[in-house]
Amino acid sequence: MQKGICTLSVIPLRSEPTSKAELCSQLLFGETYEVLEETEEWTKIKTELDEYEGWISQNQYVPWDGINESRMVLEAFPHVKVKNLLNDESFFILPGSLIHQKVEVNNVIYFKVNNVPYEIDMSDFGFLGFQKTSLLEWINYFKNSPYLWGGRTFLGIDCSGYTQLVYKLMGIQLPRDAYQQAEMGEIVDFVNESRLGDLAFFANESGKITHVGIIIGSGEIMHASGKVRKDIIDSYGIFNEKEGKHTHKLSFIKRLL
Repeated sequence: MQKGICTLSVIPLRSEPTSKAELCSQLLFGETYEVLEETEEWTKIKTELDEYEGWISQNQYVPWDGINESRMVLEAFPHVKVKNLLNDESFFILPGSLIHQKVEVNNVIYFKVNNVPYEIDMSDFGFLGFQKTSLLEWINYFKNSPYLWGGRTFLGIDCSGYTQLVYKLMGIQLPRDAYQQAEMGEIVDFVNESRLGDLAFFANESGKITHVGIIIGSGEIMHASGKVRKDIIDSYGIFNEKEGKHTHKLSFIKRLL
């Protein structure tokens, strides 16, 4: 089975093998995938993280054979510069990226991705290290990030990408789409019984789950709609004070933590 790995900051995953196709998701640095199909210009993949399928540009495909490599989720605020020690080139990677085979020596983190050595100088401004950051800090970290269909970074993110990435940073794996995430966890019967970290799911007129957000307590929710924003949640749904109306109809709340 042919495998691949993301060695760029982020790679777009498209629904069809053309640059004009919609962005359906993104790969972050260090994330791996199975190769399903190849053409001259495109590679169809299934991500290891959430088994999501899509197409990446052939010139961004890098084979990977380090299946047993240990991996760690990168916690960096807001991003961190890494240096490729083979070619001495540096670039930024984003929160939620995966680093492999980590070793820390004298305030410098060394790791490998696909047998290529990299380093992170922890004296760089903004680096948090690998201690657990609180759930609320990660929820708020993405606040005001612009909405982007298929996005999974603070530069652009969609509703389920937001919940998936926050949970990933807390060490919990969620599927990619809202309707898939809705199948996890235990039902919370009432809004006033919800607590920090619970996921609220919202349906369209036909009853399909199309939106998800994270409860932050006191009748408030953080979700990606136009941007990652804080709004009121009640038994009907999300109430946008600026617009003076409910924008999403609540279906149910789930507890995963």
